[in-house]
Amino acid sequence: MAATVGQLLTRARTILQEITQDGTRWTNTELLDWLNEAYAVVVDVRPSANAVTAELACAAGTRQGVPADAERLIDVICNRAGSAAGLAVIRIARETLDATRRRWHGEAQTEAIEHFAFDELDPRSFFVYPPAKATARLEVVYSKVPAPHLSSEASPASIESLRLPDSYVPILLDLVLARAFSKDAETAANLSRAALHSQSAQAALGLKIQADGASSPNGGAPA
Repeated sequence: MAATVGQLLTRARTILQEITQDGTRWTNTELLDWLNEAYAVVVDVRPSANAVTAELACAAGTRQGVPADAERLIDVICNRAGSAAGLAVIRIARETLDATRRRWHGEAQTEAIEHFAFDELDPRSFFVYPPAKATARLEVVYSKVPAPHLSSEASPASIESLRLPDSYVPILLDLVLARAFSKDAETAANLSRAALHSQSAQAALGLKIQADGASSPNGGAPA
C-alpha cells in the first residue's frame, strides 16, 4: 500500500515533537506546503521520479514543445498518427542534421517522423525530422511535478497517497524537515539540523548533473 500524506506528516511531527492537533511551532498546513515544494525539488534533480508517457500533438515544422505542465523531455518513443503509427523515432544530434542536410528545417512536412534532436540547455523543447505536419502525433516521455495536495489534506489523518513512489519517502521527509528547522534557524542547533536533513536528501538524490544525464535523451550528456 502506498505511503500516505498523513503518515509522512506524522513522522515529521514526531521528529519535530509537535503534539498539538494542528501544530504549534510547525503547523500541519506548513508541513504540507513544504511537502508540495519537495516534489518540485525531487523532480528537478531526478526527472524520472515522476515520468509521464503520453501522446503529443505536433506543431507544424521542426520545433516541438512538451506539454505546459511538463518539466523536461525524457524521450520520444514512436509515431502515433495514420500510416506512420508505430514507427520508432530515433535520437540524432542536431549538429549531424545541420552538417548533412543544411535545409532540413525547410523540407516537406510529413506525419512520419524519423528522428528527434534534444538540447539539454532547452529541456522543454525538441526538434523533429522530417518536419512535422500539424496532424503528426508522437508518443513521448516527459517529467512532471506532481499536482500539489490540497490544504484539506493537511492532517496526520489524511489517507491521500503521496505523489511519488515509496522509495522517495525518506527524501521527502528530509526535505520537509530541512524547511521546518530552517524556520527556526536563529538557533545554532536548528540551523545544524536543517543542514543535516538537506545534505541527507541531496546525498540520496545524487548530484543533479548525474541525475539529468541518466534521464537524458542524449544518452548521458551533461547538462
